[in-house]
Amino acid sequence: MLAARRLTWARVRSAAAVMRPRGHSLPQTPRYTRHLLNNAACALHTRNRTAWQKAETTDDFTVSQTKPGTIIAAVNLLHDQKMLQVHWEDGSVDSYPYIWLRDNCQCPNCYHPVSLARRVMLKDLDLSVACVDVKMSNGGEGIEMLWTDGHQGTYDAHWLHERAFRGPKPEPREREYRLKQQLWGRELQDKLPSVSFPEFLRDDHTLLTFLESLEVTGVVLVSDVPCEIDQIYTFAKRIGRLKPTHYGETFNVHSRVDPNNLAYTGDSLDMHTDLPCLAAKPDIQILHVIKQFTGEGGDTMISDGFTVASKLKKNNPEYFDTLANTLVEFVDVGIDDGVKFHVSWRAPIIDVKVDGSIRTVNWHQMSRNSRFQVSSSEAAAKWYAAGLAFRDLMYDTDNLVKLKLQSGDMIVFDNLRVMHGRQGYRAEEGERWLQGGYLEWDSVRSLRRVLRKEMAA
Repeated sequence: MLAARRLTWARVRSAAAVMRPRGHSLPQTPRYTRHLLNNAACALHTRNRTAWQKAETTDDFTVSQTKPGTIIAAVNLLHDQKMLQVHWEDGSVDSYPYIWLRDNCQCPNCYHPVSLARRVMLKDLDLSVACVDVKMSNGGEGIEMLWTDGHQGTYDAHWLHERAFRGPKPEPREREYRLKQQLWGRELQDKLPSVSFPEFLRDDHTLLTFLESLEVTGVVLVSDVPCEIDQIYTFAKRIGRLKPTHYGETFNVHSRVDPNNLAYTGDSLDMHTDLPCLAAKPDIQILHVIKQFTGEGGDTMISDGFTVASKLKKNNPEYFDTLANTLVEFVDVGIDDGVKFHVSWRAPIIDVKVDGSIRTVNWHQMSRNSRFQVSSSEAAAKWYAAGLAFRDLMYDTDNLVKLKLQSGDMIVFDNLRVMHGRQGYRAEEGERWLQGGYLEWDSVRSLRRVLRKEMAA
């Protein structure tokens, strides 16, 4: 049995009075003079937070509605460990550090309920802070804690349960943070996620379907877009703002007399991700087909870079490690619309996160420089073997989707993940005109969370 120190609130105040610095009266303390909470404020906070509970969001500070299994059965103070132990009604037990609880108090004086921002800064915290006493409230739907600095903190049970220090994190929270990606290959050929442009503009459910499909699959086809320039602005405005690059907010892909980019020719384009020469390459690419070449050629090819990288890791882990650990230099030098540019960045072909998952694929052979970070000529030769194996998998029919977009189509894809290319065409025999631009994942995921919350409410 774990011993729990339980005091009446009268004794609590006496104990806190003994612990407070001389010359200060409860509940004032040197560190929290502006973060005090009297009983009236506690009651007001409890009433006001009812509206937040109905939202059922899992944002860092927003209180969530208590759900079955998240009722508190008992609480213990583990003073030696400086922990609060919570026993849940389902029999599970979680522990929370005192310092974390004090840092994340949900009362209005510690957390601003309108701006959803913390008011207590790290500089305000004291590592020696301890809980004098704790009591359950609302039938186990919350707890109230009295701290040695005189502050009375309030915590919602469901809020605590979602933030328990155990792994893996609850699935709802992971879905809120980022949707789980689905890898694909040629099976997407006839199952490409798609939405209608008019519906996308007027219906929030269609918009949400688009956002979620883009995050999960990494590519969505938008049909029935007017074949007019700058429709890309109308599209982007529905989500957020276009991300400018050294090519401007938008760019036009068609053959030019003096092209400064291979995209501005009728040549075939090796599959690639755009602009790995930038320290922060664009997250999402938009390509609107204003006019498609009517003859043979001009087809679009796409491949899931995460699928390709995963297969390479399974087939040849050594090649995977080579591409993940070798920095390659990407360079783009030229002039566009009278503006000169010289951008350069070093990144591995396969960029891996700390947890081993893939962050992004950087594949752009047209801008790959002759310089890359290897320690020997043997290592350089090994990189080429790994790179060719990666490209072979990319163009394997099991991993490739090929389609000829029609005038009025718009394809939107994850530029961190999906590689795209073009079949060559005879530019002298007809026109092919696409307008492109970029978006950021932050805007897409933000809007997805907002829409999902509104529809749930």
